[in-house]
Amino acid sequence: MHSIRSKSTYEIALFCTDGYHANPKCEPMLTPFLSFLKQQNLIIDTRKETLLAVSGGVDSVVLCYLFKQAGLPFAIAHCNFNLRGIESDEDTQFVHTLSHHYKVACYSTRFQTKDFASDNAISTQMAARDLRYRFFYSLLEKHGLHQIATAHHWDDSVETILLNFIKGTGIMGFCGIQPINGKIIRPLLFARKEEILNYAKQENLSWREDSSNKDIYYQRNFIRNKIIPLLHSINPNFEETTKDTCKKLTDINKLFQSHIHTLKQEILYFHDDLCYVAIDKITHLPWAATAVFEILRSYGFTFEQIKDFIVEPKSSGKVIYSKDYELSTDRKQWIIRTKTPSNQLAVKQIIVEGTLQVQYGNQILYFNTFENQKYIIKKTPYIAALDYDTLQFPLILRPWEEGDAFYPLGMKGRKKVSDLLIDLKIPIAVKKNVHILTSNNEIVWIVGLRIDERFKVRNTTKRVLEIK
Repeated sequence: MHSIRSKSTYEIALFCTDGYHANPKCEPMLTPFLSFLKQQNLIIDTRKETLLAVSGGVDSVVLCYLFKQAGLPFAIAHCNFNLRGIESDEDTQFVHTLSHHYKVACYSTRFQTKDFASDNAISTQMAARDLRYRFFYSLLEKHGLHQIATAHHWDDSVETILLNFIKGTGIMGFCGIQPINGKIIRPLLFARKEEILNYAKQENLSWREDSSNKDIYYQRNFIRNKIIPLLHSINPNFEETTKDTCKKLTDINKLFQSHIHTLKQEILYFHDDLCYVAIDKITHLPWAATAVFEILRSYGFTFEQIKDFIVEPKSSGKVIYSKDYELSTDRKQWIIRTKTPSNQLAVKQIIVEGTLQVQYGNQILYFNTFENQKYIIKKTPYIAALDYDTLQFPLILRPWEEGDAFYPLGMKGRKKVSDLLIDLKIPIAVKKNVHILTSNNEIVWIVGLRIDERFKVRNTTKRVLEIK
């Protein structure tokens, strides 16, 4: 028993096979706190410090207190957002005093939050969120800390669910705040705000009140102070019934995501930095729009955009954009590619004699010269074998343009590049990346597709320029 007594409260709780209530050290809030940590597997290594996000409010103060009571190592991180004048400075001083009391490290910083929000055209709340998490992650890396713990409680989760419902969401949005998300854990999600307040008073803890919490200008505050009281008039146990509903929806979401994973394997494939979606496999199904939205969620397209595409699945040439990607239709499939700055592939490149390699976009052309009698022509459009002595340097590499024409290999007549691309059924998303190589303003090679008849290797060719 001596070895057990030398352990932390958290480790003793883990040792108790008949539940946390068997531990006499556990206090009213500490008992469910320890239980929640174990159930959700939030503390992987009890020897490493967890970085606690501490504002000075009652929630984060209780979080610190519980970590201390449990004997879990921690450090404190605090952000001063310069939004409440002297109040913000007093919060910072309070948090530093708290860290001295617990004899733990305190890392604090100050942000010009409103300037950051204005510069990035985002709300003040979103700016504050972005800034603090950047700061927290930098501390993890710099000081070798284990993870970040925030003081979100169940009432916060309910507010998030209502916000998601009002703004529009998928099933995941109804599952509330999750106990763990990568390096972020939320150890107080088991508790209601009222429980946290009562516990803080019971333990005679001090904390700071944030006056902005009463300002209904902020959406969360409006929901907290106006909407939820109305919902209580219908259901006094609104938060508890919401918790039960979230548990059911979380389980349903796991089943749903399992099916989505299977669908991804069936309809997505990748080639040459493009993602192809075999949309014709599921467009006939009544739930197609929802499934495709979930499958493509990581690319940032909206549900409305996906719905429009589902309605007209055979409308080739249609294009939509997210922040970083573009999605286009091509017959029975969709194609997703990274958005390319308009000037990135539009630059002409001059290739002088003796050049060994040239990069354009995410492609590289390699140049080699061979004596004809030693050269074997490779039958692939990705390699151009050209009669060196028919070329006039410098060569020009550029995107194809409407009106460009050449003499395709094996043909006597002239053909427009646009017509060849149509004949080869090149998707619109790929057409944008097609380049041509010219010599003295004549097309030598439509890169990766077809060389010009006039520049092919013949029996009379002495030197071969191979480009691949």
